[in-house]
Amino acid sequence: MGIVLKQSFLNTLILFLGFAIGGINVLFLYTHFLDEDYFGLITFLLSTANILLPLVVFGMQHTVIKFFSSYATKIEQDRFLTASLILPLFIIIPLAFVGILAYENIANWLAKENPLIKNYTYLIFLIAIFMGYFEVFYAWSKVKFQSVFGNFIGEIFARVCVSILLIAVYFNYLTNQEFIYAVVVVYALRTLIMKLYAFWIYTPKITLKIPSNIKQITSFSLYIIVAGSAAGILLEIDKFMIPQMEQLAEVAYYSVGIYIASVVAIPTRAMQQITNPITAHELSKNNIAEVENLY
Repeated sequence: MGIVLKQSFLNTLILFLGFAIGGINVLFLYTHFLDEDYFGLITFLLSTANILLPLVVFGMQHTVIKFFSSYATKIEQDRFLTASLILPLFIIIPLAFVGILAYENIANWLAKENPLIKNYTYLIFLIAIFMGYFEVFYAWSKVKFQSVFGNFIGEIFARVCVSILLIAVYFNYLTNQEFIYAVVVVYALRTLIMKLYAFWIYTPKITLKIPSNIKQITSFSLYIIVAGSAAGILLEIDKFMIPQMEQLAEVAYYSVGIYIASVVAIPTRAMQQITNPITAHELSKNNIAEVENLY
């Protein structure tokens, strides 16, 4: 239980610090330094990417936690982790192909009420990929019971970078348009850092051999796509829908209130970062007494 208490405490501190920095961004820097339409635009892009996230990575961020502990040998673990990187490509590549063919129609539909969205529609897909693979690599570290660094990168690093970018906008080092692209670069950099850390904790031998329980993996991942999409939709659908009915700036106003309310969930999120992989580990060993102890 020591690891749960220690990492939950550290994750809680990180989340509160992250929310404090995010609060400064949302309540002050965004509202004073960035044009309200672009504030609404970046909120829309990130929320829509979050909705796509479970589909883009085939639910692998949860599948890794579910199955990793069930493999007894490093060879099996390496096959599984390799699969966790390759399987999402079977979703990403077809989606990218469809997106290219239907881009004009998709962009026009999303930008029906707010033309500003049209030129940035493709960024939704890129952000979703970066977010998705960040979660997959973060899951790699969590199954090795290392949840703190990934939480730091996910909650603080990106927000500090956004703060710096917003200050750059204020001093005219960046335009509003350049800020949007810079945020995408931040999410890409965040994913790269998480990848390097995950490989540092556990370096798998990349192999193209399929895991023996591939049917279970794909079945669970399909379930997670549905479940994860439902959860993501519930959290983000409002910020996706508003631009379809109102001006883009309304998303900016709405996100301020939602951000304040989300502080309530901090303790739960902090504890789940470490209890989820430990629960999966104990269940794979059929150690029900320890699972009950965790609960």
